[in-house]
Amino acid sequence: MIHIACNIDANFIQHCAVTLVSLFENNKRADICVHIVAPYLSEADQAILRNLAAPYGNEVCFYYPPKDLLQCFSIKKFGKRISMATYYRCMFSSILPESLEKVLYLDCDIVILGDISEFWNTDLSGCGAACVEDIGKDEDERYERLHYDKSCSYFNAGVLLINLDYWRKHKVDVQCVRYFETYPERIQFNDQDLLNVVLCKDKVFVPLKWNMQDGFYRYGIDKRVADWQAFREELLHPVILHYTNKKPWNYDSMHPLRNEYYKYLDMTPWKGKRPLSSVKERLKRYIKCVPYLLGLRKPKYVNLGK
Repeated sequence: MIHIACNIDANFIQHCAVTLVSLFENNKRADICVHIVAPYLSEADQAILRNLAAPYGNEVCFYYPPKDLLQCFSIKKFGKRISMATYYRCMFSSILPESLEKVLYLDCDIVILGDISEFWNTDLSGCGAACVEDIGKDEDERYERLHYDKSCSYFNAGVLLINLDYWRKHKVDVQCVRYFETYPERIQFNDQDLLNVVLCKDKVFVPLKWNMQDGFYRYGIDKRVADWQAFREELLHPVILHYTNKKPWNYDSMHPLRNEYYKYLDMTPWKGKRPLSSVKERLKRYIKCVPYLLGLRKPKYVNLGK
């Protein structure tokens, strides 16, 4: 059994549905149980996710933690598109059943494009999580602000294979609360900063294919890697594709793999929904794209055709 965890609020049901369908479609041989942690979801929203899992023989469970569980935290950055639910992942060891030894946490701005069993079977002996380095790992400011050594690097918290037994033993949830209460001014990237501090020496890094972030597709990346052709293949064929910045459902998304989101959206109750369904949205996108089409601005994303 593969255990997946997502923390969402009601605004993210559509995107969670896309993430789950992509997971189920590309892992049909696996038995999967999805654990949804949320402040509240209606019966209708719950039914949508359960009905998507049922044809694959998979299960969805729901958890509604007490309202005061996150009272010590606050959103520091991206407040317009990130809710307090993001901090639930810091508290998984106290929210999820004690019978769970590990769980694969997934953000819901993700599509799964392949078999995750290899990642699920990563050896977590003696460490708190398996993760992928963040595109911003080379920024000195992060380590100076969070007061830990750069040699420990910095991971993206949108995909985490979590060793729940380790988290319980080392009280990771308590450590997160204490750090935020003691040094709130150090936290910028919300729970991601917290988890990087608490797990700075207790993690193992895995290849980019398990969390291919938006930044790795950005213009100029071909000049920063030693073997562009090999890296290009990784970009074209990730297992976990993570839309970390501009989302594919935004009218002005230019991500080269944005259509992967719509492929799986069309397997959900939102089939056919597109951001450019109105003349107004199409006009806004055209105006946004003209400077790039005319060569007046550098492209945002690398050309994967070369």
